[in-house]
Amino acid sequence: MNSLGATVRWSKTLFNDVHFLTVANAIAKGPNETSSTELQKLLMLSQPAVHRVLRDLEDVQLLTRLDRQGRTAPQQYRKADHPFWSSAEMLFSTARTMEGSA
Repeated sequence: MNSLGATVRWSKTLFNDVHFLTVANAIAKGPNETSSTELQKLLMLSQPAVHRVLRDLEDVQLLTRLDRQGRTAPQQYRKADHPFWSSAEMLFSTARTMEGSA
């Protein structure tokens, strides 16, 4: 199985998106504000992969879309103060541990 086996399986099973847990973990560990562009570069994921997760998190008010500073500026998001973020970190960490023991 590939190096992201458990992370991908858990993410797909829990959130119906293979990248959800990876993106949520990066947001949880990162600064209070981030952009899709920053996450794409950090995680080496496509724009659609990151945008799907951001949209889902925004839909449940775990992220807030901030006003753009200009038409060409990347869309910024602010994470809500919510226990979800520590849970996402723990789920990601546990899945990664399982990958190492497989």
